[in-house]
Amino acid sequence: MQNNRFGYIVEADIKGFFNHIDHDILLELISYRVDDKRFLRLIEKWLKVGILEEDGTIENPDEGTPQGGSISPILANIYLHYAIDEWFEKAVKPNCEGEAMICRYADDFVSAFRYARDAERFYEVLTKRLERFN
Repeated sequence: MQNNRFGYIVEADIKGFFNHIDHDILLELISYRVDDKRFLRLIEKWLKVGILEEDGTIENPDEGTPQGGSISPILANIYLHYAIDEWFEKAVKPNCEGEAMICRYADDFVSAFRYARDAERFYEVLTKRLERFN
């Protein structure tokens, strides 16, 4: 968190995010907007596709998205839309004493606050919010 002439900034890069996306939560979040069961099964299969290890074994992941997969940032944006964006708009902003905004892409985001106490409060509850979504 740093102070500059524009207010108070909380900047974050969620470490290990792509490796730890919870498949069940992700599929539930996608199902809020997508009713096509075949499409949901396709995404589930894609998430659980085996990874060929150097020793010839195949590892089937229980969490995360394939590293470097072109759809990974899209799935990350869906996941974090519900985990962070909506929460910020519906719970954080209304409880701030001053103005607040957030700009996020995939696992990186910057949030700006008019007052330090709002930024500090957000920073304190952010970890708990992320833990709720694994």
